Amino acid sequence: NLPKNLRNEFGDDSVKEIDLSRWISLSDGVSLDDVSFAMQRALRLQFPELLKDGFNVVIHSTGALVVRNWIRKFSPKPSPINNLVYLAGANFGSGLAHIGKGQLSRWGRLIFNGTGCGTKILNELEFGSWKTIDLQRSFLHEESDMYYKYKVQEFCMNGSQTLPALRLIPIRYIKEDSADNTVRTSSCNLNFNYISVIPTTMAHQVSKKAIAEFMEQRLDNKKVEHEHYEFDLSCLAENREPVPFAVLYETAHFGEDIGIVDGKDNRNEVIPLVVKALKTPSAIEDYRKTAQEFTQVTAFTFERVSKLTSTILEWDKQAQYEGHAQLIFRLQDQFGNPVEDFDIMINSGEKKEGFYLLENLVEDKHNNDHDKGSITFYLRTQKFENNTWKELLENVMPTNLEITGHEASSDDINYLPLTISLTPEQIRKVIQSFRTTIFDITLLRLPSEKVFSITKSP
Repeated sequence: NLPKNLRNEFGDDSVKEIDLSRWISLSDGVSLDDVSFAMQRALRLQFPELLKDGFNVVIHSTGALVVRNWIRKFSPKPSPINNLVYLAGANFGSGLAHIGKGQLSRWGRLIFNGTGCGTKILNELEFGSWKTIDLQRSFLHEESDMYYKYKVQEFCMNGSQTLPALRLIPIRYIKEDSADNTVRTSSCNLNFNYISVIPTTMAHQVSKKAIAEFMEQRLDNKKVEHEHYEFDLSCLAENREPVPFAVLYETAHFGEDIGIVDGKDNRNEVIPLVVKALKTPSAIEDYRKTAQEFTQVTAFTFERVSKLTSTILEWDKQAQYEGHAQLIFRLQDQFGNPVEDFDIMINSGEKKEGFYLLENLVEDKHNNDHDKGSITFYLRTQKFENNTWKELLENVMPTNLEITGHEASSDDINYLPLTISLTPEQIRKVIQSFRTTIFDITLLRLPSEKVFSITKSP
């Protein structure tokens, strides 16, 4: 229905459909790069006038990664894309990706559909995918800034509802709160925080004995304190041009009634916002004004949700919309290799009356099956209480993130442990409702003196 809706608004000649549907045969050999290249070829061969004169793009779900990857690999600066609208874009993955790779899912597709399950694409859609992290990180550099260098105006919108029938299925990712049954609101939102942590030059001189002492402190449940790591906070969302983002009322990822693309009951929620985005002139004042209007749409959504009522046999309708944050930790050594064996402890100490422990807000964690060294936490950061939406991080305790790596195959290799101490103010600075925060951490991997030594001959 979406192309028809847009033609009604802009005219028949203004809407072009590029058919990349062959890739949804779910061939296990098709990758994200393949689809982005197919998009480039389709544009170049079928619609060269678009590349010359410029165009707008509306995408859904995995299309977010396809188009962003196309911009990174094929687009000039400035890009021919003017306005780019993400409908439930899976910018930071989907919980259904690793479920879709399961053996039962594979058998079902092979038996009934005669297809694979699109393993390469699902690997890139899985929470904490290294390739996806690198894709999103690539636009954080000044020379490749999406707004100021590519001149692309991006707009994100996502629902926070699932289909009633799906609530009967015992899979959390098709009915978890602050998600649309496929994509989390925090996974769609491009206003993400990126924090880089690297070892200092002096850290390379730390002895095995010193590391052993740090590990003893960790095993004794003591705080490991040293100044051998440095943090880069320059890529927090607050330091970039905000991307307009809206949470839509009663909208799911798919479905003929409330699906974001073709639901018949929510066209008044979706189409006006898409049209508003597509009509936003390429000017900073207009872009910021649209961002404010998207924020107002979200506020109106939550005002309407606050008035919903539930029967004893229904789910908590307000809880479905309560804001969540997604934390992704990627651990690698100084050579760029994943730290495969690690532990992360969120340690806030003893709870005080009226305050929240960050670790108690965690509702889900996922170790990436394909890319070792990556783990994603999902935190509930809002609560609907006394007819108001309460931000739980407003009353959060100070927290230590304690990270330890281990090389299981050798006693001569040690990782320098890391402690990230966060005050309540710092927590609120790096973690927000409806957003993803990436901690990209380089854990220093140090060999003992036995691994290589130089001695002087007598």
